[in-house]
Amino acid sequence: MLLAVCVGVIFGTLLGGGALVLTVVNSAPPEHTARAQIPPTTTATLASPILPITPAPLAPRPTTPVPTALRPTPLATRASLDVTAIQPGAALRGVKHDYQHWNNCGPTTLEMDLSFFGRTDTQAEIAAFTKPNPDDRNVRPDELAAYAQRAGLKTLIGENGTVDRLKWLLSNGVPVIVETAMVKAPQGWMGHYRLLIGYDATQFNTMDSYEGANVKIKFDDLDAEWRAFNRLYLVVYPDTQAARIRTIAPDAFDPSTMYTNAVTRARAEIEKNPNDAFAQFNLGSSLVGLKQSAQAATAFDRARALGLPSRMLWYQFGPYEAYLNSNRPNDVIALADATLNGTDDLEESHYYKGLALRALKRETDARHEFETALQWNKNYRAAQIALTTP
Repeated sequence: MLLAVCVGVIFGTLLGGGALVLTVVNSAPPEHTARAQIPPTTTATLASPILPITPAPLAPRPTTPVPTALRPTPLATRASLDVTAIQPGAALRGVKHDYQHWNNCGPTTLEMDLSFFGRTDTQAEIAAFTKPNPDDRNVRPDELAAYAQRAGLKTLIGENGTVDRLKWLLSNGVPVIVETAMVKAPQGWMGHYRLLIGYDATQFNTMDSYEGANVKIKFDDLDAEWRAFNRLYLVVYPDTQAARIRTIAPDAFDPSTMYTNAVTRARAEIEKNPNDAFAQFNLGSSLVGLKQSAQAATAFDRARALGLPSRMLWYQFGPYEAYLNSNRPNDVIALADATLNGTDDLEESHYYKGLALRALKRETDARHEFETALQWNKNYRAAQIALTTP
C-alpha cells in the first residue's frame, strides 16, 4: 500500500469567465508502495476520541517568495469580507507538484498545499512529524492539520462537504484537500488524499501525489469516491482568510449542525438505496459526532453486514468509539484484531483495543496496546495520555 491515508482574498488574476491563472511545477515519478470484507458484527464504555497531537513551535524557515499577484490583501474593511460567488471556473497558481514516496500520500499532499503559501516544507519533513514510522499506513487529517498549525497557518477539518462548497472555496482562492477512496490494481481499495486547485464546467483539477499534476476528475466521480470518508475536507489558510472561511463553511465550525446535516443526508441516501454500505457507515460516523453511540453502533452493524472494504478501519475509527460507548468492548477487540491481521503498524487500532481492554479491567494488556501504539507513532498524543491517566 503506497497511499497513506495514502486563505483572505483571491490569490490570482481573474481571466474571462472567472478563472484564475494556474502555474504548476512537475517533479519525479512516484515510488510505488482492496475489497475484502470487514467482518460483520457479533453482538464497547470509556470512549476516548482521537486527540490531535500537541502542536509544538515550528521554527521559521526560508520560504519561496510569493508572487505579488498571489499575496493576500489585509481584511481591513467590512466590504473586503465579502466572499466571491461561485465562478464558472477557477485555477489557482503557485502550487508545486510532487510525487509521493512510500506510504507518503498525506505528507506529500500537505507539502503541495503549503507550497501555495510560499512554504518549502518537504514531504520528508512533514512525514517526520506526522508519521515517524515510514510504514504507517495512515496519516489522519488532524495530524496534517497539526503540522500546518505549527507552520503558522490556520486549519479547518469539515465533513459532509459538497461539490458546490469545494467550488466556492476555490473561487475564493482557497485550495482544498479532500480524503477519498481509490482503487488501484493490485493494491485494491485504499484511502487517498487529493489537493483540489481548480475546476471548470464539468470537473475538478487536482494535484495528485500518485497520479501526477493537473489530474482531472469529474464532479460526480469525485463525490462517489469522497463519500467513503463522509466527504471530509481539510482547508489550510492564513489568518487573513478566517472570516471568509467562516462565511463559506459555517457549519464546519459548529459540529452539532454539521453532523445533524450529515445524518439527514446519509438517511436520504439510505432511503434511496438501503444496501448502501458507505451511507450506513457515514450515518454511524455522524451519529458518533452527535454522541448518539447506540444508534451509531446499529448503523455500523448494518454497514458491516452489507460489506465494507477490509481497510476501512485503517482510516476511520467511528465503530471503535460507538462500540466502546455502547458497552461492547469485546466487539472492539475483535474488530481491532481483524484490522491488525497482517498489518500491525496501525497505532489507532492498538489504541482503541487498549481502551477496550481497560474497560474489561485488563490493565496490563491495555498498557501493552498503548505502548505498541506509541512504538508505531511516538507522537500519538491519545496513547500518551492513556498511559499516564489510567
